[in-house]
Amino acid sequence: MKAPRKIMSLIFSILVLYSFSQPVQIPWPEVTDSSNLVDTRSQEINYQVKRTFFFPEIGVNVSNEFTGARLNDLILINDSTLSGFIYPENHPVNMSPWYAFRVWSDSTKDIYFKLQYAHGRHRYLPKLSRDGINWIQIDSTDLFSTVDDTTTFFRIHLNYDAIWISAQEILTSDLTYRWIDRLSRKTFITSNIIGYSTLGKPIMAMSITESDGKNLLVILSRQHPPEIPGFKEMISFVETIAGNSKTARKFRKRFEVVVVPMMNPDGVDNGHWRHNAGGVDLNRDWRFFNQPETTALRKFILAKIQKRNARVHYGIDFHSTQTDLFYLPDEKDLPGGEGISMKLLNSINKSFPENPFTPEPSGIEGQISKNWFLHELKTEAITYEVGDNTDREIIKKRGKEASLQLMKILLKEYK
Repeated sequence: MKAPRKIMSLIFSILVLYSFSQPVQIPWPEVTDSSNLVDTRSQEINYQVKRTFFFPEIGVNVSNEFTGARLNDLILINDSTLSGFIYPENHPVNMSPWYAFRVWSDSTKDIYFKLQYAHGRHRYLPKLSRDGINWIQIDSTDLFSTVDDTTTFFRIHLNYDAIWISAQEILTSDLTYRWIDRLSRKTFITSNIIGYSTLGKPIMAMSITESDGKNLLVILSRQHPPEIPGFKEMISFVETIAGNSKTARKFRKRFEVVVVPMMNPDGVDNGHWRHNAGGVDLNRDWRFFNQPETTALRKFILAKIQKRNARVHYGIDFHSTQTDLFYLPDEKDLPGGEGISMKLLNSINKSFPENPFTPEPSGIEGQISKNWFLHELKTEAITYEVGDNTDREIIKKRGKEASLQLMKILLKEYK
């Protein structure tokens, strides 16, 4: 029965491949597992209604009327408990239930929140902020659920000032654009719009270099909206490349670093769990390029390569998951057997033995960014996953060290 199954799988793969609206000729390997084929044509999404919930009987107000919010409904259970409902933008969807809302009271009091997720289960510990800028994780004495629960239940100490409550720190596209503008004041950094999202937000790329642009390092982030820890480590990583160390100055003379820090501005600003405004996981659209965000990046990189006869030597896509890990292809699948990713992982782990990355091969058939680097650009790439709850100071320090180590590795590899 094995042969017929293989034939049926191959037929299914061919039918799916040719059913997509924008075929792209990239030499991907033959698909043997149909689960690696994902339809990335746009799907309808459900936008949350922006409003403020008033509960005069207990003197509490709750709002989702800000960028990055997610709170679909809220009801009063008793005089001290509110039940919130969190729905994804569409489904099926990865289990990354994002929530973010603001609450304030007409007096000092404690209020309890129970959050329930449609098509999902609890993942992120609540983060709190008094100003929307500085964040702390909720005190363990105020949390009455675990990450294994389908819902979460916690207590908030209210006064007259508003408190932001969120799955992770809220870092919108506007804040990212400001960061790009600040960094681009350096003489060796330029930024430009390489395309637009489904809802018309700019996809921005930075170029960091003092070279002729023939040797490229490409860095991506925020394909998935809630993955803030990976975004924060990317910031530290990039700022180190743009810094004044001897290694960074030498690296910029040899390499151009292309950074696209906000791949999914629509999903970020609308409080999506995972998808863009086309209802698609962007990190499954690197084979067919049906979405404008991935299409913009591909066209930009290919044009840069063609114009300068350049080569991409490495790619990094920053993400977040439950633990710190590197998703990478098997060594045997790497172009020339370069193995840069394991060298980088080992060098980071040597400096951070208490916060190490775990290597995890993830195959070369899936429609994800690192496999696009491998198949079309013929270079090694990694999905750089930072743990949801990794300490933010560790993230900052480790991102700096990882950047320095990668620059040293690439300088040595490509003398």
